[in-house]
Amino acid sequence: MQTLRSTAESHHRTVVLSIHQPSFKILSTIDKILLLSKGTVVHHGTLSSLEAFLLSKGFTVPPQLNALEYTMEILNQLSKSKPIGPQSLPSLPNDSTTSLADSDKRQIKYKSSRVHEIVTLYNRFWKIIYRTKQLLLTNTLQALGVGLVLGTIYINIGFDKKGIEKRLGLFAFTLTFLLSSTTETLPIFINERPVLLRETSSGVYRISSYLIANTLVFMPYLLAIAVVYSVSVYFLVGLCCTWQAFAYFVMVIWVIVLMANSFVLFLSSVAPNFIAGTSLLTILLGCFFLFSGYFISTDSLPKYWLFMHYMSMYKYALDALLINEYSCLVSKCLIWYEENKTCMVTGSDVLQRRGLNERQRWTNFYIMIGFFVFYRVLWLMVLIRRVSRSKK
Repeated sequence: MQTLRSTAESHHRTVVLSIHQPSFKILSTIDKILLLSKGTVVHHGTLSSLEAFLLSKGFTVPPQLNALEYTMEILNQLSKSKPIGPQSLPSLPNDSTTSLADSDKRQIKYKSSRVHEIVTLYNRFWKIIYRTKQLLLTNTLQALGVGLVLGTIYINIGFDKKGIEKRLGLFAFTLTFLLSSTTETLPIFINERPVLLRETSSGVYRISSYLIANTLVFMPYLLAIAVVYSVSVYFLVGLCCTWQAFAYFVMVIWVIVLMANSFVLFLSSVAPNFIAGTSLLTILLGCFFLFSGYFISTDSLPKYWLFMHYMSMYKYALDALLINEYSCLVSKCLIWYEENKTCMVTGSDVLQRRGLNERQRWTNFYIMIGFFVFYRVLWLMVLIRRVSRSKK
């Protein structure tokens, strides 16, 4: 208590302290006391003013007790009388109080500008990431480790029939790893949700400012993860050896993790708890992978399930990676017939068999960006709805 008091005096700060049955020594360090009973203020002032207040109500403090201990014993009797103190305010009629509360519920006045909110929340997010160094280190080592393992498994992948199958398997596992690795942020977002709803409903900052700051922080962070993974796997496997193809590969990996982060963020707003959120996330990611075209082609899929094929995040990411790789191998023969006499399959044939072409390179990329924005907008709409309900 002495440390708190000296800190408050030296830094000119106010310390609000909630304490149960303080001793007289502790009371001597407290400047003002606020006594509450059944939601009303009984007394607000110094310890000496409390003694004067008791005397004015006809109560005498016994010698063996201090004023606060005695007040706690007779608190029910004091709560029926009108409280006094330096901060006492004139009472308002019930109608005025009700109308004031209703007006507060209808309109929230924010204390800061949007730019100030974004900057403050941005700094707060970076501090959270910096303080959770174990999570940061784990994500980096995870991306590096998985990339090196895949690189050594598919090392020098080749250009024959097995190379075609291995490329498809490599890209499919890459998507599974990247999309599922973001599930670890689900409990973080769910735990932050009550704090976010409480702060935004009380007008501390806007939900949109939180979303913008969150996006600005996670974009460079996830870009670093994408670069670490791409560098560790790309050259070991022996994918298309041009800087344009590598740059596009990095951007696709980056958008994949951003899209997954956005999807997890949305689920954290609708899931009632961590267990339900994890179950929902597992089911939906499994459905996206099933309808991506890796297991069942579009032609073999029943028409009533086609909508799931086009809603799958896996589909556009997998197509983007395949187009990027085989665009370098359009004229290269991958499968020969009768010992290099007749070319059976080229890179262009692989794309055509999957219904792809080079012109779709950026179309799939933009659709993935659309998913990234779409799920964040859904998150914003759900939380706005939750805030409006909490004010009713």
